[in-house]
Amino acid sequence: MNKNQRKSRRFSRKALERINEIIQKYPSGISDIDSISEEARAWIEKKIQQTRECLKNVHFPSLPSWWETLRLSRNKTAHQTEDFTDEEFSDLSGKLFSNIQKISADLNSNINRYHHNSKKKRKFENFASASLGSESERKQLVDAMEDMVAPIEPKDIKIDFPKNNFSQLAANTLSELLSHDSTKEYVRSHEGLSENIQTDILEWLQKTQSVLEKENPFLEEAVFIQQQKKLSAQEIASDLASEKSKIHFHYKRLPSVSDSKRGPIAPSTLDFDFYVKEFTEQKKIKKDEKSGEEKTSWKSVEKIEILRRNFINDMEQNLIERKNMWEQNSIDEMRKAFLEELYKKIDNFIRLEKLLSPFIKTLGRLWDLSESTFETSGFEILEQFSKLLDQDESLRELAELLGKQTRAQSLFEKEIRDKVVIKSEWHPKPAYRGEIDGLRYSNDISSVLPSELALLKNTAAKKLFQLKFAQKQLLSFKYQNDVLDSKEENIQEETSVEKQEPKGPIIICVDTSGSMHGTPENIAKTITFALSKIAIEEERKCYLISFSTSIETLDLTDFSANPIGKLVQFLRMSFHGGTDATPALKHAVKMLSENEWKNADVLMISDFVMQSLDNDIKTQIESAQKDNTNFHSLVIGSSGNNAAINCFNHNWVYDVNNPQANRHLVEQIHEIKMHDSVASV
Repeated sequence: MNKNQRKSRRFSRKALERINEIIQKYPSGISDIDSISEEARAWIEKKIQQTRECLKNVHFPSLPSWWETLRLSRNKTAHQTEDFTDEEFSDLSGKLFSNIQKISADLNSNINRYHHNSKKKRKFENFASASLGSESERKQLVDAMEDMVAPIEPKDIKIDFPKNNFSQLAANTLSELLSHDSTKEYVRSHEGLSENIQTDILEWLQKTQSVLEKENPFLEEAVFIQQQKKLSAQEIASDLASEKSKIHFHYKRLPSVSDSKRGPIAPSTLDFDFYVKEFTEQKKIKKDEKSGEEKTSWKSVEKIEILRRNFINDMEQNLIERKNMWEQNSIDEMRKAFLEELYKKIDNFIRLEKLLSPFIKTLGRLWDLSESTFETSGFEILEQFSKLLDQDESLRELAELLGKQTRAQSLFEKEIRDKVVIKSEWHPKPAYRGEIDGLRYSNDISSVLPSELALLKNTAAKKLFQLKFAQKQLLSFKYQNDVLDSKEENIQEETSVEKQEPKGPIIICVDTSGSMHGTPENIAKTITFALSKIAIEEERKCYLISFSTSIETLDLTDFSANPIGKLVQFLRMSFHGGTDATPALKHAVKMLSENEWKNADVLMISDFVMQSLDNDIKTQIESAQKDNTNFHSLVIGSSGNNAAINCFNHNWVYDVNNPQANRHLVEQIHEIKMHDSVASV
């Protein structure tokens, strides 16, 4: 469901609710327009106007038959400045009520036509328990939540929450969350966060309903009451009025509320003694004269039937009251815990956003990382390495260089482009009393030569003048001004344009051996942290291979695997063990053969205090380099094995013992930048 379809569904819902209000108030329509009050007329007009205000934003696959009629009615209503006449109102109402069932059906179909992109919302609408409402009510609940979080115009026409208890619970929970202005504005300005909050509430409703159903302590009592309903008045009366009930009245010990099981459940407040007394008073015992056996009869069958009905009703009402009280207490506790968790997740989301928002475009993904399982120390360590990155110019430059570097040198290709050229030209234009440009024939008296005007003085030549005037043959001065004008011409020219290949993934091999402990470890972690953020920002894949005596791998851009949490684990870990870079490089080269990693840049961060690389891995690296794969190394310290370093395209050195290490690394980076720029020309 795209944005327009989503909007269409919500407006269909708003329009449908107004139509349902009219149907509910006038289920049979209006038989006599003249009989309704002015207040009722105003109410109907308002509902019709609200309906059409919503309908103008609704998209139907094909316009319904009633559309034109209601559209015209809406125009009348929207632009009406005076009350309708009786005739106009009668016509308006007649059109509405004659189509109202079809309008309702078409709007329902339109709502059901569009399905949410959110799998969690679709699952709730289609498969949630009927205890949460009918399918129609569940869809209305989803629409009402969206409208409460991000209302759309007209905002005064709201989508109502269904009347069932769980929908009202969702409304109260969301309302409380949005009651704080700061939270409300933050949620409304972050669509991804808003969507996740809504789905969290829906999941919590399902969990709450499941818990209440599973832990329901009144189930046996409800079954017991149903069994009592099947008994006749005489059977219940006999049981209550028996001698046994006076000694051990089992009705007082209803199955689910014994003292040992009661806990927070309120005891039954039903006055059993009253019903025992009443049923006993109706009991008559007669002794059979022949057999001597006692037989039970009743003074008034009608009276014990009334007592039976009241007894069952009281038991049922008492059960409902106590169950509602238990459910409310349980819901309050679960709601309190849920809101605490939700507020904590929102706080965590805000903290994560401050750390990662410049690098993550879809902030909704951070919601899954803001679970309570994301420990506080995770935020602290992310903040720690973020500050290290900001403070160290050389590390930031290195991260940005590799982050912005393309897969190959820039290529140039010929391209034909349109070019607009503006030329200036002089254009002669007729003018009055300007420069004389020559002579012409005309009948313009103001410019006629004096010799021609002299014909008027001669009586014989006067008719000749008139003839020449009529034929526009009078010799006249020609006046002309030259005007400078600009003219645009479109021409095509051939030019060279730079062709950039798409930026590829990044594979980072990090030495986590014991020799890296201390400052080298912090540098390695900071670079890894920086590159992972840059890769996420540029939507490039980033893969981490940590190595010592063995290797561990992590895809830092696979959000389904909580990469930030795993990155935190990496940043928190201590480096130890021996150094063997070959398995890491072999794994990196192997990944280059996979489609999604074939254009990767490879960076190895190490002190390179290791044995020389074997010929096999060197050959593999050279082969990958011929396919335009760049291998980079960041050598931390001054004790590296040059034989292990020489196979890399670019080598940067960060000498931890040199106070000018930062400046020196920046200079190296700038030299490589200049070299690449010259090579690409």
